[in-house]
Amino acid sequence: MGEAGMLDRSSRPHHSPNKTPRRLVRKVVHLRWKKRLGPVGIGAQLGMPASTVHTVLSRCRINRPSHVDVRTGEPARRYEHEHPGSMIHVDIKKLGNIPDGGGWRYVGRLQGERNKAITAKRTGKHGITGDMITGTAFVHTVIDDHSRVAYAEIHDDEEDPRPATPDAPCSAPH
Repeated sequence: MGEAGMLDRSSRPHHSPNKTPRRLVRKVVHLRWKKRLGPVGIGAQLGMPASTVHTVLSRCRINRPSHVDVRTGEPARRYEHEHPGSMIHVDIKKLGNIPDGGGWRYVGRLQGERNKAITAKRTGKHGITGDMITGTAFVHTVIDDHSRVAYAEIHDDEEDPRPATPDAPCSAPH
């Protein structure tokens, strides 16, 4: 063989006599698009093993439900804006503050109460009944639809007047 024997060659067989017939592949694809069935449902209707149906769906690149819109059965259409900043998604999440030194789940009830009292004394926050509280924080998140750049800030107030935008994080008065 010599040098010719050292060359790379495909390991794919020249013919596959047990390959799923095209007629059956078309039926599998038709059932997937029209009835939105999974491999088990399609296999039951056509009398095929679910693993074979999954192989056919994978080969046709329609094996994942995320590629197909659930309601219409059409391929999923993703939107993306052409220019950065043309559409942004803003979200505000309210979270309870964790006391300095850790909360009661981490350090136990007794030490957790001590940590809570120390933090409340430092921050000066008290509930309506005079109970010491650690307060809440609000995470303001902005995501640009074009570039998928994300930016987040933590504020003490949900309606903080400072802008939470990726282009002006340092320009806000602190």
